[in-house]
Amino acid sequence: MENLWRTLPLFFALSTLTSQSQQIALLNAPEPTIGVSSSAAEPGSSAVMPVSTRPYFNEQKGFAAQDWSLLGAAAALRFLDYKSTVKCMSDPFNFQEVELPQALVHNRPALGAFEASTVVANYYAYRMFVTRRHRNMARMGQYVNIGAMAWTVGRNYYELNEFWPRLNDYAQFHGQR
Repeated sequence: MENLWRTLPLFFALSTLTSQSQQIALLNAPEPTIGVSSSAAEPGSSAVMPVSTRPYFNEQKGFAAQDWSLLGAAAALRFLDYKSTVKCMSDPFNFQEVELPQALVHNRPALGAFEASTVVANYYAYRMFVTRRHRNMARMGQYVNIGAMAWTVGRNYYELNEFWPRLNDYAQFHGQR
């Protein structure tokens, strides 16, 4: 372990010298010329070098189709969450909301406004990341959001399917046909 600590300054010095020599070589490099020379093969003529351009990176200003599909999926899941929550709250004996306040859950317009506001906030947060050139981070966050919402909505609909009182169950329970 001691040998590793002793060699660390050596590696640092070598990497610094390498980067300095690259900078010196770039400063001493000839300027590229613009134009096409037909006599480039003649001795004594200067060869034409292509003009270098800036490195390419994805500078797409608007949303791509994948971005819109991710935002649409998140909005659709929010709508399904609203519908399943309203359906669950119509039977308070079998279902309880544990994430949201009860005053919000039992007020349908307030719950709808809450779900709509989360869709709008999601859109503006996604747009903020995209305009600051963090499109991959925005997409990754959207995948996490969609996954969490899909699990929640799936669980709500599973419980509705499993525990929702049906007319057949009621008739069989009370011995009626």
